[in-house]
Amino acid sequence: MPKEKLNRKRKHEPKPEEDVEYQIDAPKQKFRPFDQQAQAEEEHLSQILFGGAQTFLQCLEEAEQEAGPSQTNADSGVGEDDSSDSDENIRKPAWTDEDDDGIEVGQALDAQRRKLPSGGINSRNNKYSNLLKHKFQTAVGTPKWAALGKSKHTDSDSDEEILRTCGFINKTSKTTLPSTLLEFKKVKDLNCETYSEGPYINAVEFHQTSTVALVAGNGGVTSLFAVDGKRNNKLLSIAFERFPIICAKFTQNGNEAILGSRHSHLFNFDLLAAKATRYNLPQGLTQCKNFIVSPDSQFIAIAGKWGEVHILTAASKERIALLKQDSEVTALTFNPRGNLLFGHSDTSEVTVWDMNMHRVKHKFTDEGCIQGTTLAISSSNQFIAAGSAQGVVNLYGLEDVLQNKLPKPRKTILNLTTGISDLKFNPSSEILAFCSADIQNSVKLFHIGSGTVFNNFPSFGTKIGNINKLNFSPGSGYIAFGNRKSIVPLYRLKHFKNY
Repeated sequence: MPKEKLNRKRKHEPKPEEDVEYQIDAPKQKFRPFDQQAQAEEEHLSQILFGGAQTFLQCLEEAEQEAGPSQTNADSGVGEDDSSDSDENIRKPAWTDEDDDGIEVGQALDAQRRKLPSGGINSRNNKYSNLLKHKFQTAVGTPKWAALGKSKHTDSDSDEEILRTCGFINKTSKTTLPSTLLEFKKVKDLNCETYSEGPYINAVEFHQTSTVALVAGNGGVTSLFAVDGKRNNKLLSIAFERFPIICAKFTQNGNEAILGSRHSHLFNFDLLAAKATRYNLPQGLTQCKNFIVSPDSQFIAIAGKWGEVHILTAASKERIALLKQDSEVTALTFNPRGNLLFGHSDTSEVTVWDMNMHRVKHKFTDEGCIQGTTLAISSSNQFIAAGSAQGVVNLYGLEDVLQNKLPKPRKTILNLTTGISDLKFNPSSEILAFCSADIQNSVKLFHIGSGTVFNNFPSFGTKIGNINKLNFSPGSGYIAFGNRKSIVPLYRLKHFKNY
């Protein structure tokens, strides 16, 4: 019978009276009775394939004689197993050492002055290489890359599999910050080439688009450094005579830095032209010790006396609005959009101003606070943190404080016992850092997701000093601390890969 007829499927034609629009390719009954017609058909197919019973047995005998008594015929199905000598399972070693193959177990044990239980794989006449292979497979097993009979389509590159088992290739990147231990490294001080900005470092600012940092202090010197953690080369230093710098900020576009002091004027430092321009403050504003720049770099909010907040244009330094709260302003911060301005006070009250209408929008009480000192809002616009002179840091949900006059903090942090001098959220809103200048090494990093403080920072024996200011780099890769000994310690946070 031709081969095409064997492979053709039987088709059942529908009855004429049935209206069937499709063709049936399988029998309706899964099994049919084994009748004489089926038996005749099976014998006919067997005759074609095997040539009858006598011919089939004769072929088996001839195949066994050709293969020999110690081998089995792969086509017969007798003695067949997974370790048959197929092309897939035969692998030659990349190299062989004749000296190793010639060493027996007894010789190796005598040279090493060792003894093993006799018999079996430990027989002194056995090859030492077989003993080592057996021990390795018993303890470790056969690695995936060395397994025989491996499918060619499952892993096309065996070298890549080998490197993955070594642990230094194709590592999985951690996307979330671990809450237990913080991986960090102390690198060179940020101002290691100068240390001349003043005994008190009052400003540490990182440029948003370049690996540049600004350091300024009450010595009247402002310096720019190229941040790399290895050399931190000084780019520029400029001294201002009889002008101790109390506060300094980059504008958001990064082309300028604004420097303030206890005097009735400020300096606008053009970074590209390396030129400083003096601007007199508006009437009624006698100092510029506490100010903040809006996220769009259009406005400057300066804390004045008697609860006043002066709003100046960043370009001309002219006053365009005067805001007021009931008590002295101790801290200012904008929300990420810049449409709201928050001001803490020397009482427990926090005032929220609408920057579009230039009027008070809301007020709320900082729970447990007697005298407020600091404020910060996360870049995610989710959280606001308030620090007090009593060492208490309250973490609120931003929506909670805008809707309630007595909001409940999501977390009250009591790790420090003296006044909070500064606090900052890192750019990814995962860490809240806060410090106190009253006691040395008083700094903590708070993991927002778990609501816990990293216990290993600062490490035992660390000497950071009395910290006035702290700040994160734009990618959270670095954190810097400005202390009262003219030093800015710099730390590399290893979890964050970017600057």
